[in-house]
Amino acid sequence: MSLQGLAANESQVVFECLRAASEGPFFDDDYSHCIFGVHRTELAVLVDAWPNIDESDAGPRCAIINSMNNLLRYPHRQWGEWDRFISVSPEEVGRISSKWREGGGGGT
Repeated sequence: MSLQGLAANESQVVFECLRAASEGPFFDDDYSHCIFGVHRTELAVLVDAWPNIDESDAGPRCAIINSMNNLLRYPHRQWGEWDRFISVSPEEVGRISSKWREGGGGGT
């Protein structure tokens, strides 16, 4: 599934996750490439280009799925900051992530 296959509010959540990963307090700059597969500066480029990104490219795909996954599973200890960046619950991010991956957006 492409981002176009998501509802507008679901696509907005994907953007919020990218922005949270790029600008938020959730991840240390020194480890961002290890955690995401892309540098934090590359996340910022995607945020700035949103919604005009090429998700068929491995870099943006990797950034999208890893942003959602790591916000949910990485021990960032910043749950109190969640609502400042993301407008839905972690459970809803998980649902959207699964929907996108199952539709082919997250690769195999």
